[in-house]
Amino acid sequence: MFSKQDKKILQAALVGGGIAVVGLIYYVMVYVSKEVASYEKAIKTSNDTYKKKQAELDDLRRWEQRKEEINALVNDLMEKVKRLPRSVEASDFFRILRDCVHRTNLSEIKVGRLKTVDMGAYNEIPYMVSCRARYHDLGQFLALIEQHSQQIMRIKTMDVYVDMKKRPSRHHVNLQIATFVFTEPVPRGAK
Repeated sequence: MFSKQDKKILQAALVGGGIAVVGLIYYVMVYVSKEVASYEKAIKTSNDTYKKKQAELDDLRRWEQRKEEINALVNDLMEKVKRLPRSVEASDFFRILRDCVHRTNLSEIKVGRLKTVDMGAYNEIPYMVSCRARYHDLGQFLALIEQHSQQIMRIKTMDVYVDMKKRPSRHHVNLQIATFVFTEPVPRGAK
């Protein structure tokens, strides 16, 4: 059916075709597989990025749902920021202390400033106050200090001593009162 020459041509074609198929397989394995691997890596990176962005979007949506709560917290914080002085002026503290003492019946008052404590965004400025007071007057004084509307102050320590020989109704009191001063820039809207 086939002549010798046709058989040789057919053999040559088959060998050439085999070489072409082997070459094609080699090309696919070497070059195309690298391209496929790089595309798969790019797809994985894109999917990871998409998942991260989706998580961020979900987080932002949760924050959006809490907008009223966050605004209330910000407004509360801004009110507190307004009560923190911007300088280390002791005159404001002494003015407030004098007003609180005039409203109560404290006597023999001595005031001393203690070492300032750096707290990061603000400094704590403690004062030691020694006086004599009745329990009712002392309670009223403590309430006036801690609930003052113009400046944040806290009672850090309090010692009360009864001197039965001198005057038992008026007790010797040592108070450490802390005031606070901003050291960081003031946030917008808190002036």
